[in-house]
Amino acid sequence: MVHRYSAAIVQYMRVNPEEVPDIDARKKINLERVLASFQSLETWEETIPVKLTVFPENILRHEYNEADPRQDQKMRVATAIEMPGPETDAIAVMAKKWGTYVSASLHERDPEFPDYYFNTAFLMNPKGKIILKYRKINPWIPLELTTSPHDVLDDYKAPLFPVAKTELGNLACMVCYDQFFPEVARQLAFNGAEVIMKPTVFPPYPQELMFDPYDWYTVVNKMRSIENMVYGVNANEAKYGNSMIVDFMGRPIAVAAKGRQMTIGAVIDIDELREYRKTTKLHNTLQQSRNECYTYLQKPMWPKNKPLLKKVDYPAWASKPDFYE
Repeated sequence: MVHRYSAAIVQYMRVNPEEVPDIDARKKINLERVLASFQSLETWEETIPVKLTVFPENILRHEYNEADPRQDQKMRVATAIEMPGPETDAIAVMAKKWGTYVSASLHERDPEFPDYYFNTAFLMNPKGKIILKYRKINPWIPLELTTSPHDVLDDYKAPLFPVAKTELGNLACMVCYDQFFPEVARQLAFNGAEVIMKPTVFPPYPQELMFDPYDWYTVVNKMRSIENMVYGVNANEAKYGNSMIVDFMGRPIAVAAKGRQMTIGAVIDIDELREYRKTTKLHNTLQQSRNECYTYLQKPMWPKNKPLLKKVDYPAWASKPDFYE
């Protein structure tokens, strides 16, 4: 068991579609940049070495454009990657070289679901093996049209909220918009998660309220850690920045700048987290959760087994809660 170690966020600057329109060429360039950015871990080698390295969401910038008639669903699926595959094999070389777990999000195709692709966060161990895959439950609809496991729920056999037990503690992932659904982090916590990695590409939002006290990104980073007594390793893309590592009491212990690529790190102390969970009486939110009182999850809301593939379909897809009347 590694009781104290450094976790790092590589706040990575992606090459965008307007710079390199060809999807395959763009993926290749972005992968090369990801691999090169591992060199930034060298800073920690003489202090507390980095054992966990987290990148942002969709690091290869596999994007779609509904206005382009060539970019139909079939093409989007075909240009997504398989995992493991050549791209993750290249990342595995870096994981082995630097002796670190690696987490990021990629757009993934799965032969079991040949008509769809997922926004998948992975966790790779220092031997280069992918030991966890979490597929984003809540795509940022209607702007993001990746498929959620909920969209194919009856046929989906993999765990929805996997947690990996490792020598670094119990590690889990969620992705970007999942942060606004407290059930995701809460389920991961009840599944045993102690550190939640969150790759994201989160712009200042709402754009007209992008300054304090309306900084949603910072607010939810803190709250998901407070609510669930977990470390949060929240990696944002460099264009927007403000990546942060938050401890299990909601305190930011490392924060990146906005608008540029950089690597930040902080110490994760699993023993301290476990001791706090076992001994504190105030704010022991997991121990004191009165689960039987909450009934709203028993009523279906967003339609399952029905992927949203076109933004224009959203009004017909969207549920209409009774309490909105």
